[in-house]
Amino acid sequence: MAATEPKTRIPQQKRSIETKHRIFVAAKDQFAKNGFHGTNAKEIAAAAGVSVGSFYSYFKDKKELFMELFREHIEEKIVRILGEHQFDPNHRKEGVYRLIKAMLEAHEPYPQFHREVLAMRYSDPEVEAVFNEMDRQSLRHVERFIEQFRDKLRITDIKTAAHVISAAVEEIICSITIFGEDQDADRLIDGLADMIHRYLFD
Repeated sequence: MAATEPKTRIPQQKRSIETKHRIFVAAKDQFAKNGFHGTNAKEIAAAAGVSVGSFYSYFKDKKELFMELFREHIEEKIVRILGEHQFDPNHRKEGVYRLIKAMLEAHEPYPQFHREVLAMRYSDPEVEAVFNEMDRQSLRHVERFIEQFRDKLRITDIKTAAHVISAAVEEIICSITIFGEDQDADRLIDGLADMIHRYLFD
């Protein structure tokens, strides 16, 4: 009879939940610092203060952990932060500014981890597939944002406008959070908000 692969467990008790959380936090730091390929399970376990055996009781390998972290990152960005922001259609420029700030807020907690995810996107098909789904969800949020102003828009193709705006926002956010241009953050965000406002409405 073929050997069965050991199953990872889902934490139920408080101590187990805390242990898995420590592994999560340590893994984000290690992946951000050393990259996916420069990190191993032993280093993550040591940084979390748990045994290697404990690591493997929760995760099959570092790839499974990386993907779980990535999906949690998406939930944080798309579902919670963008989903919670409401916009007043009577205040167009403020709405544009708040959209940019919401997307920036989604990147801020672990910008180095996001940088590693970007690198993995072009070398790992599984990461690319999840990233593409994240992009689709993000675009839908931007489309819904633009739809609120339909009777005030200069542009007519909302889907194309959502692509243009998402690409511009992502570029500025990467400049601020990943490439260290945070000293110019306010100036960049103000300029981007003005550009998007003029594109949509002027």
